[in-house]
Formats: sequence, structure tokens, C-alpha cells
Amino acid sequence: MAQHTNILLESGTNELEVIEFTIEYPDREDGTMITQSFGINVAKVREIIRMPELTTLPNMPKSTVGIFNLRGYIVPVIDLGEWLFQIKSEFEGKKLIVAEFNNMRLGFIVSDVRRIYRFSWKQVESPDAINEFTTDNTSVIGIIKTEDKNILMVDVEKIIAEINPQLGMENVDADHIIDGSHYTILVAEDSPTIRRLLLDRLKVASYNVVSSHDGLDAWEKLSAFAERAAKGEDLKKMVNLVISDIEMPQMDGLALTKNIKNHPILSKLPVIFFSSLVSEDLHHKGEAVGADAQLTKPKISLLLDTVYSLLKKYGQLHTK
Repeated sequence: MAQHTNILLESGTNELEVIEFTIEYPDREDGTMITQSFGINVAKVREIIRMPELTTLPNMPKSTVGIFNLRGYIVPVIDLGEWLFQIKSEFEGKKLIVAEFNNMRLGFIVSDVRRIYRFSWKQVESPDAINEFTTDNTSVIGIIKTEDKNILMVDVEKIIAEINPQLGMENVDADHIIDGSHYTILVAEDSPTIRRLLLDRLKVASYNVVSSHDGLDAWEKLSAFAERAAKGEDLKKMVNLVISDIEMPQMDGLALTKNIKNHPILSKLPVIFFSSLVSEDLHHKGEAVGADAQLTKPKISLLLDTVYSLLKKYGQLHTK
């Protein structure tokens, strides 16, 4: 489906297209059915199909209900209703969203698929700022408020990391090519789970890390560094490199990178996209805004190698 939808072709517009789908679950007090709208980025969706016949395997991870063959490709299937609300229900009449990200395909069972919306990332609020959400536990990375409903953006990367840790971030040895303690990396990542994993592994390599939960927060931090640099401070002593996700509330990674590369002081900062949206189909968007490297999660070892290469390329490495 992603190939046939009128996906935004221009880079750095800070817009996204979202497929709205619903999950029905019973009210805890009276058992009446509640319909909640969720969203997934169109760029992650390959197609939407009727429920196929599933093959059940022994010892399947939590909420994984089976697999099916999609034109020669074996696709694991996850019941989102069970994952999100701990409910099990019949699959008859439900829809299956086949998503592709992090170089894998997965099927998500949903109650129904509604429509496609186009939004600005400025309309997507981070759960970090909403009290009723506990960011360490929530499976929501963004909330889109429309006139008649709230659309919750699902943190599919967290779901995958918890269902099958082998598909999450790989481990990193403490031995690294340089002493990272001399360098500060700004990380912009909206998923609390992925952000925590990424920060932990960067700190294993001794890097100093500045963390941002969305692109706007990252841009505000970088702008503050630039103001200090304009007054005579050394920018290299404040920040040396940026690692950014692409889809984030308020400001996405494409718009963030475009801002950085167009800034008179920040333009020489190397920027790495580390995102599940990095693919052959979307690679041109990162190139258009000036990203120095684009890596698909969860290849953290390759990320650290790329960090070293870019620090060297941009003259950020300290000479002994």
C-alpha cells in the first residue's frame, strides 16, 4: 500500500501521512465495547489485507499468534488488541496491516482500518508531556488530536523489541575505537524504549550524551549551543555529532536535519539518521536534507563505526 499512496515526496516539510486503524476493547467497569483510534506511518505499511489463515508455532512470543506466507515471505502476526489491552478475541472480520521496517515484515491484527490523514508533526504531541502516560511503559509515541478523536501513534519498535529481544538493539563491547569521553552526541529519539537502549550503548563506549525526546526539543538544545558559540564558545566542546530518528512528534528528523544544515554555525555538525524508516525507497529524502549517514535500526555496532568515521571526516577528533 505504501507504494501506491500519494506519499509526500518533498523532504523536510515536517509532514507525515498516517493510516488510522481501530482496536475495540471492553470497558473495565461495564463491559461495553470501546473503539480507540490508532495510527501508523504510511511509510511503514506495505499493504492491508483480510485476515489470512495462520499457522501456529510452539513457544511463540507474547501476543504473536502465528505466521503466514505472503508471496513467499514468512510474516509473523501480532494481535495488537492483546498487546495493548491484554484482551483476546476472535479474528473473524478483522484486518491485517502488513508493515515493513528495520528490514523485516510483520503483520498487525486490528479491528478495522479507517482512512489516511496528512498531518504536520507539530500536531503530534509527545506522551512525555501528558501526565496520565508513564513514558517507560507506554506503547504510544505520539498523540494526534483531531476535532472528534485522539489518534494514538503506536510504538511498533517497542513492541518488537519486547516480543523478540533478538530483534532489538544488539550488544556493544566496552572496547571501542576511540575514547568517547571527549565527545558529546545529541540523540533525538521519541521511543522511550529505543532511546534508553541507544543511550545505554553509547555510554558503554564512554560518549557523553544529550538526550531529546523529539526533534523540536533537539533543535532548541542545538540552537542554545549555537547562541553560545556565536558569543565565542567552542561548539566542539558542547556537541560533536547528532543521531536522529526520522519520525518524531513536533519536528521530524528530516526537518531537524534541514535546519541544522542550513544554519551558519551548526551546518558542519555531522548528522546520522538511525531509523526504522531508512530504506531504498526513502533514502533520497535523507540525502535531500543533507544527512551524512543513514542507518537502519538496530545495527548499533555499525552506528558506532559511523560515528567514528564522521567525527574524523569533520575534524572533530582530538589529536593526541
